[in-house]
Amino acid sequence: MPIVADLAADLHALTVELTALEAAGGPLWVQALTPTSVTGGAYEVAFAVSYGKLTVTYWAAHGSACWRVECYHFWGDRLELDVSRRLGGEHGRLIIAPLSAPASTMKAAPDATQWRQFVRNWLPRLLPPGALVKRVRQRPGPVVGWQASHTDATWLILTTSHPDELAVRQLLGQALQALGMLPTATCLCLVLPPGAFTQAAPFLSLLTLPQLRLYEATADWSSLRQAAVGHQLPLVTEPIRRWQHIPPTEAELDELRTWFGDALASHCEVVPVGTSILSVRWYGLACARLRRATPESRSPALRFGLTTLGEPERPLTSRNRADFQALLAALARYRSPAAREVHHPLYRAHPERWLDVVIRRNLPVVDDALEPAHIWGQSPHFGRDAVGLADFVTLTRGGQLAVVELKAVADPDLIWQGLTYWLHAVHHWRQGDFVRRGYFTTAQLDRRALPRLYLIAPTLRFHPVVRAVARRLNQTVPLTLIGINERWRRSLRVAFREDFGPVDSKSPE
Repeated sequence: MPIVADLAADLHALTVELTALEAAGGPLWVQALTPTSVTGGAYEVAFAVSYGKLTVTYWAAHGSACWRVECYHFWGDRLELDVSRRLGGEHGRLIIAPLSAPASTMKAAPDATQWRQFVRNWLPRLLPPGALVKRVRQRPGPVVGWQASHTDATWLILTTSHPDELAVRQLLGQALQALGMLPTATCLCLVLPPGAFTQAAPFLSLLTLPQLRLYEATADWSSLRQAAVGHQLPLVTEPIRRWQHIPPTEAELDELRTWFGDALASHCEVVPVGTSILSVRWYGLACARLRRATPESRSPALRFGLTTLGEPERPLTSRNRADFQALLAALARYRSPAAREVHHPLYRAHPERWLDVVIRRNLPVVDDALEPAHIWGQSPHFGRDAVGLADFVTLTRGGQLAVVELKAVADPDLIWQGLTYWLHAVHHWRQGDFVRRGYFTTAQLDRRALPRLYLIAPTLRFHPVVRAVARRLNQTVPLTLIGINERWRRSLRVAFREDFGPVDSKSPE
């Protein structure tokens, strides 16, 4: 299961470490590393638990700051913290050290060739003398690796110099693929860029692996150190929220029918955006917006245009009514399940949005255990910079939460996105946040059952990484892979289904 937090234990460990650093000589050197700046100076530092969060505050005459602690590391005479603030909208790393040994500054990442050579030169320190080392074939990209053997031991070593989250996921995915091709491997060694351990740790807690060694580069990229994790915080999950969802009134739908006719029911969805806008989406493609009536403007106003394809949005008037009708005619011809011009831009645009509509309208075809009456699309939201929990969440007929993520094209990140959403969902499901925020209020919920994760894609679009990761998941993750037919726009059917994880997904007491 995900790493479990114990705020009291974390607070005690960090306070003890801070006391030891302060004993070395008064105020401490604090360096704050964010994507946009590097600052440092002498500060007083304190940790505290506030509103269920572990926080760090540092202050001096020239200023102060407070961050939420997500993860921490002890490295000799310094303490490193992965931190966030502003509801997860800003992330950074704090390095705290005695004034006599200030933290080194963050340097630019080396290029891929330099980093590959650095790690290759470091390997003799990791491996026993006489070990035979050879490069592992990898597809072009940021990940490089080696295979080493000595007597009866075999090592897989993979690394990347790209510190972004996507590259770390690629590293994990290719590591699991390499393990699948080398089942005799006795040790997996991952060499991570600075700060990447926090991104990898939640996933590693879900995987069954051979002996695992993690190394992380120092902030200045000058050396590597083994990541030794003691008690840590879980994946940070902000308080669950829900956008105000005011469904369209019958009068608003009647207004839209005067323009869209029968196509409104057969091809379109009317989706509330905030409290003042209704978005009309033709198989997932936004084509018009209705500004709802207000006390100041009692009649609704319709604007049209394919803004997601770069077209301008225009108010609908008597002068451009012909343009609007031409748009509807083009959508009816080219963005239709029966369209013949399958290479037309309107047919091919935003396939995942179209697939999302098809899946939600045919949910019993995908799995008759899922309940169509309790679908929440692109929700819940966790912060101002988040787009949502998953493509949609729903319930099984037994009251188990189902997290659904889908892709219309081959994407190795599908499973990592799904697991990220699943980790969030587990936390909030256990806390009862869904019910408190107004989700599934009329349903009978099975709170003891862990949420089930569904990953859906056309059969030939399942990336090999997805299965490589799924086969390495431990038995705590209820996962279902569903492959659908390639012509899902015309008629949806399930081509294969694979279940992973426990048969009985009751959460352990």
